This record gives sequence, C-alpha cells and structure tokens, in this order.
Amino acid sequence: MEQPQEPEIVRACRALYAAIDRLDHTAAERLGVSRNELRCLNLLEHGPCRPGDIARQLDLTTGSITTMLDRLERKGLVIRSRNDADRRGVMISPTPLLFQQLGPIYRAVATALVETMSRYSQDEQALAVKHLDDVTWACEGALQG
Repeated sequence: MEQPQEPEIVRACRALYAAIDRLDHTAAERLGVSRNELRCLNLLEHGPCRPGDIARQLDLTTGSITTMLDRLERKGLVIRSRNDADRRGVMISPTPLLFQQLGPIYRAVATALVETMSRYSQDEQALAVKHLDDVTWACEGALQG
C-alpha cells in the first residue's frame, strides 16, 4: 500500500529539523559535550543565567544542572560568579573559549542566512520570518496538546 505524499511544507520542515540536528551534533562533538550540555550552553548566548533558570528551560532537576555545570566549568566553557542582585545566588556565564569554539559553526550559518535573505524582497523576508514563527508555534502547540 502506497503512503500518501506529505505536504511540501512538512517535507521542507523535516529537512530543516534534520539539518539543525546535524549542526547541533557537530557543535556538541567539537566541544566534547552532550546534547543537553550544548542546549545549556546555547542558553548562555545572550548572557549569564541562574542555574535554576537553566534547569527550568531544560526541564532538568537542579541536581542534574549542578553536575552538568561542574563538567562545563572543568572544560573551561562556563564560569560561576556571585549574583549581584542576590549575593546568595550564583550566575552562570559563558567563557571566551566557548565563543571561540562555537562561534565559527553558528556564525557560518548566520552569515549564509543573511546572505540568502538579502536576495529576498522585504515582503519575502517578512513572510519567511512569519513562516518560521508559525513553525515554532506549531511545534510548541503540539507539546501542549
């Protein structure tokens, strides 16, 4: 029995997910970290985070996060520092080594995306961004259902 052909949008999204998965696998291998550790490191892209926030984002226990942060700190990828807003608290920050290691991988993707998008009209760019936001919404919605 022949399977029905999936809509082209589903095929394209599957290809995108597979490419992102391979990219993350390569990045994790280059750093010598697990995929969850890579997810943790990606959360630090925009600056320091509290361990509890990382635990919530990754849906892991605080004990698991502590062990993970110990490993990442030993590798020189993160540092712990006192939280200025709450002196009892700790903040986790990325190190320059992290950006040196991951930067070339993710920067290459960002550069290629920006270059590709520069050939699109403003309306096409807006539509592409809307599509990606809609895909994100669909994925998040599936998790809620």
